Amino acid sequence: MTGGLLAANSVRPWAELERAACGIAEGLRERGVRTADRVLLCGDNSAEYVLVLLALMRLGASIVLTDHRQTPQEARRAADVAQVRWTVADAGVATSAGRRLEITELVEDRPDAGTAELSLRDWYCLPDGLITWSSGTRGPAKGVVRSGKSFLDNVERSRRRMGYRPDDVLMPLLPFSHQYGLSMVLLWWQVRCSLLVAPYRRLDHALELGGRWGATVLDATPMTYHSVLNLGAGRPGLLSALRTVRMWCVGGSPLSPALADRFRAATGRPLLDGYGSTETGNIALAAPGDETGCGHPLDAVEVLVLDTGGAVAAPGRLGEIAVQSPDLTSGYLEPDGGVRPLPPGPHRTGDVGFVDEDGHVFVLGRRGAVHRMGHTLYPDVLAHKAAACGAPVHVLATEDERTGCQLVFVVADPRLRAGGYWRRRIQDVLPSYEHPNRVVVVEEMPLNSNGKPDTGQLDRLLRGTASGGASSPAVPAQTRRGPTPRNARIPFAERLDALRAVEDFLRNERGAVLDVLTEISPLKTAESELASSLATLAGARAEVERHGPRRLSRLAVFMPSNVLCYSYVLYLLVPALYAERIAFRASAQVGAPARRLHELLAPVHGLPVHPHQVSQRRFVDEPVSEADVVVFTGAYDNAEQIRSRLRPEQLMLFFGQGVNPFVVASGADLDLAVADAVRIRMLNSGQDCFGPDVFLVDAAEADRFVELLVKRLGELRYGDYRDADADYGPLFYDSALQKATEYLRRNHERIVFGGRVDLRDRHLHPTVLVRSSSDDLVVEELFSPIFNVVVHHDREQLRAVLRTPFVTDRAMAAMVYGDDPETVELLARRHQVCHNRSILDAENGNRPFGGHGIVANYAAHRGRRVAEPLLVSKAVADHLSAASDVIGGR
Repeated sequence: MTGGLLAANSVRPWAELERAACGIAEGLRERGVRTADRVLLCGDNSAEYVLVLLALMRLGASIVLTDHRQTPQEARRAADVAQVRWTVADAGVATSAGRRLEITELVEDRPDAGTAELSLRDWYCLPDGLITWSSGTRGPAKGVVRSGKSFLDNVERSRRRMGYRPDDVLMPLLPFSHQYGLSMVLLWWQVRCSLLVAPYRRLDHALELGGRWGATVLDATPMTYHSVLNLGAGRPGLLSALRTVRMWCVGGSPLSPALADRFRAATGRPLLDGYGSTETGNIALAAPGDETGCGHPLDAVEVLVLDTGGAVAAPGRLGEIAVQSPDLTSGYLEPDGGVRPLPPGPHRTGDVGFVDEDGHVFVLGRRGAVHRMGHTLYPDVLAHKAAACGAPVHVLATEDERTGCQLVFVVADPRLRAGGYWRRRIQDVLPSYEHPNRVVVVEEMPLNSNGKPDTGQLDRLLRGTASGGASSPAVPAQTRRGPTPRNARIPFAERLDALRAVEDFLRNERGAVLDVLTEISPLKTAESELASSLATLAGARAEVERHGPRRLSRLAVFMPSNVLCYSYVLYLLVPALYAERIAFRASAQVGAPARRLHELLAPVHGLPVHPHQVSQRRFVDEPVSEADVVVFTGAYDNAEQIRSRLRPEQLMLFFGQGVNPFVVASGADLDLAVADAVRIRMLNSGQDCFGPDVFLVDAAEADRFVELLVKRLGELRYGDYRDADADYGPLFYDSALQKATEYLRRNHERIVFGGRVDLRDRHLHPTVLVRSSSDDLVVEELFSPIFNVVVHHDREQLRAVLRTPFVTDRAMAAMVYGDDPETVELLARRHQVCHNRSILDAENGNRPFGGHGIVANYAAHRGRRVAEPLLVSKAVADHLSAASDVIGGR
């Protein structure tokens, strides 16, 4: 590894990313951004986010970081207090203050910077180079102002302490919009090693990615490590694949001894704890060879522990931590945008801890002492000790006029065991005067954007369970939500709670849902589908707010024969935010499991979503005829028959199937191309509409591509649908098995691998066929694990295939591996193109998807068909703009 910026399917070496960042900086300058301008940066982790961050630093902008998950009101408050002139944000972020620029646009439209140097000198000299926000665990978040010098100097102290190397691959499972994650980005910049941008909210994917790229340093919060260990217990291969990690680092909130011991027992490696804050940056870091507590303070940083009288406490005695550091904040933002400096003397952090006789720092939590039975107790210290019971614990103290101080222990237990069970375990590790008055069990601890327990949510939760007694039962997911405010852009905003209830149900009752999905799909596919469903539910509100579809009276949906849960979310639950009533018809091929899924989810959401177990003709005659919008998923010919029955004012959205060509150009990364080819073609044992029907491989790479492909396919494991270790399973659909068998019979002379079919258990072995593009080529749509490799000897042969009517009419998505900008440009005219990544990495349930092939997808309204990428909410907003377009509309 030579160093650079890594993502799921992309690598940017240092020279390339420096040119890109300099070009983005020049583009910002051309748009009017100037040195010292305050710019609000708001986006999720991505390689593009990192490039724009570096560009703003090169420009010498004052960067105001906000979390992309904040509410628009919170983001507006931050922008107003900081008096920003510009907003640079992800496309899906509603934040806008001053003039708005989008991250993707800045990256894609950047000018050529030539040999310009990526220097952060101007930002280093800026007194307000960075404005971040305190976690807000004790009231509203405060704007914390740091100079560029203080931040970069602190990063340099951290680099020296931890001994990062140019051959390191850093994988922070943290948001880059906060102190901890941002410091890792700038450590990468200083060390010039590799930074892996991993999906930190999808830990299974992130850990697999870390294994693939050989991550050497992993950073995360304690709560994330709890989840990592839970994942590893069910899938041991995830942790063993990370054998290259040399430093497992933890921070953001106190590390309990129980978690540290559990991690060492599972991996044989220590968690290296660290202590820092938004105001100071890193304060103390445990490093290899110095693993006690949070290690020693960084060079030039002094840690003091003050007792209740303000005197320095003796070693080993608890007190409030105070810090003297050259990297300290300049102060806090005032409402007028000015800076209120900190009072003179050591900075009192509000944290409780101690320093041992050897100078190691130990942090136990936030200050906030309460008095009980003659003892002074710190709730966070109690939580730290109580975690020895075997689960994450958070302690809240309340004052009761009659009984005095009450201690409520909130325990996060995925199994939702009774409060009495956890009370006994907690009392075993605490003295009597620290025992809980109440124990409340939740499936997972609500966290704020910093990964710390969200005290606001916990307070609301406890108020909602105030009558629960000494050991409250497990809290249903629905009670963890606050009331939903009215929202003018969401016609039925009150239904957001129903979607959240489904989201919680999918997490809490995962096993029951997977039992249904694995009736038709392998477990790995079902797990991936469930993750996509959860992600789409989480993004539903932002999606509908973004597009603002008008209120519909009725929606009718022809559901697909696969991805049952994901389709239920895409076509039924999210549209329920703007459609008063929804009727759907399940595909006859999956009628029974589709019915069972609805029976699971309907009592949870309680929405007017109604199944119709009738013939297609009757469904068209009744619910479809009354609908404002009709969604059809399936074959093009069937879609056209149904469209012919609709009235002009009805909107029809057709979701079909594309050829999805997979192009491998000369010089492509074949390991990456083969890995993605297998991943997407073998999804659901080949029975997925994203599967490429043709692999177009340059002759210079064909032999090696086929060799690697055959090797990888030979390593796949076959098993039944509920086998957790199986990579694929039997074909479920009769039509897919029949068509594949007939296809292989007709083309048997092209088979170079596989080709065997066991009809008894419906096992079609992964099969590779190879032919030349000069042969008579007929591309066929196959719903099976068949790899049609077509070898082209020049670009004209390739383009001849891509220009055939069969391919252009079915233009949905395409994948190109290697450097072939002309082919990318050709495909992009009609396809959604993924360069060096698969469709699976690009597809997002809250974004339009598809191409401009009429057989792949279209919107039809008032006699006109438009082949375009589709998302139901956006299509409704785009095509039903007038009240007259809505049957029964207002």
